[in-house]
Amino acid sequence: MRARRAVRRLWPDSLFAQLSLILVIGGLSIQLMFSSIWYDVRFGQVLEEPARLVIFRTLDAMRHLERDRPIEALNSDTFHVELRTSPLPMAARMDTAHQNVERLLQDALQREMGDALQLSLIDVTLEDDDGHANTWSSLFGLSRVVGRFNYQLRLPTGQWLHIRAVQAQGWNGRPAWQVLGDYAMRVYLLRALALIVVALLVARLSTRPLRRLVRAAAALGRDIRQPPLPIEGPREMRQAAETFNLMQQQLIDLMDERTQLLSAVSHDLRTPLTRMRLRAEGITEATSRDRLIANIDQMETLIASLLDSASHSAVARGHAPFDLAGLMDEVVSEFVDTGSDVRREGVSTAVITGHAPGLRRVLHNLIDNALRHAGNARLSLQTFDDRIEMAIQDDGPGVDETALSDIMQPWRRGDTPADAGALGYGLGLSIARSIVMAHQGRLTLANRESGGLRVVVTLPTQAS
Repeated sequence: MRARRAVRRLWPDSLFAQLSLILVIGGLSIQLMFSSIWYDVRFGQVLEEPARLVIFRTLDAMRHLERDRPIEALNSDTFHVELRTSPLPMAARMDTAHQNVERLLQDALQREMGDALQLSLIDVTLEDDDGHANTWSSLFGLSRVVGRFNYQLRLPTGQWLHIRAVQAQGWNGRPAWQVLGDYAMRVYLLRALALIVVALLVARLSTRPLRRLVRAAAALGRDIRQPPLPIEGPREMRQAAETFNLMQQQLIDLMDERTQLLSAVSHDLRTPLTRMRLRAEGITEATSRDRLIANIDQMETLIASLLDSASHSAVARGHAPFDLAGLMDEVVSEFVDTGSDVRREGVSTAVITGHAPGLRRVLHNLIDNALRHAGNARLSLQTFDDRIEMAIQDDGPGVDETALSDIMQPWRRGDTPADAGALGYGLGLSIARSIVMAHQGRLTLANRESGGLRVVVTLPTQAS
């Protein structure tokens, strides 16, 4: 269980890193498997020359037998021969390396004696000059390798010739650092680096359509009418792109249908509202007339708010560079001309790429909100390297702290008891936030310490 948790902690989080790691580990594992094959091959190559030399010494022993000479005279520290009437027991099973050595001895014997004799290898080991058993380093050529052979021959007479021989390579390998460095560089380091490069390339190419899908999904909330995803890549990614494009088109159709429905309802309602206004103006009793006209004004305001809310998706299209400071000055002048207490400070120029009519609507909604609840609005504009911040603050009562988190939701109002009669339906902030989000920006609200509400709109300089 602990091991599984440790693996989960070490396992990378991104699909790109997971694919890269799987490919690298798989490639290195295959390399290690090939290394075991190399070990068997190298084992036979190292013993090839000693095996031939041992066979020549074996032939000398057989010539002694043919001439009735005592073979014991050939015995030494490195060669021992014995004539037996029965064979020695053989190993139940030999590995591939031992089978290759037995084949080497048999081939060398056949070249000299033909197929008359059958050789059986009992055992073979590799040792270095110090008598230590074979290691990987000896196969690298770090020292001269010595082979210890133990085998037997069946003679035509039915007897068995048992031979134990020690034979060196007869040559020395290169210096250790040269052999090890060359092998490690060519076989492992270069191959591992090439494998890592290929794995990273394959993983990046495989995850590219997925990254494109993630970017498109993130941009969908800002611009539902963005170009559809290209249908390319593996079959699964093509299917995902087709499904995403279908979902996007369904959302576009749904929004268009909603906008058309609200436009039709608005058009149908304006005619009876106009008739009601004309009839209301004909009422002689002032109190009833004013009350009815106020109700009609509320209905018209509601219709206008609904249309604004339904049509703000158009903000995502038609972006172009414009001077946000100039736009703010125009909006402020419009309110000042009507006698409203609205002022602006800050930079005189701030070029931004965006939808000017949409941001004009944001300013109108935020200033209207400040005037409705506080009777004044103070605007400021600041520029930074990567963003522009415009703030609208007032001297009103502010908003209850518990309502700040959801006041920008549709139909939510932050009225205090003093504002209970203020005209509005809680759509202004919701519309403003949607337009700002379509510019990849954010809208935040906070109560001022001195009283009143401060709304900050942060926009990237290259909103798109």
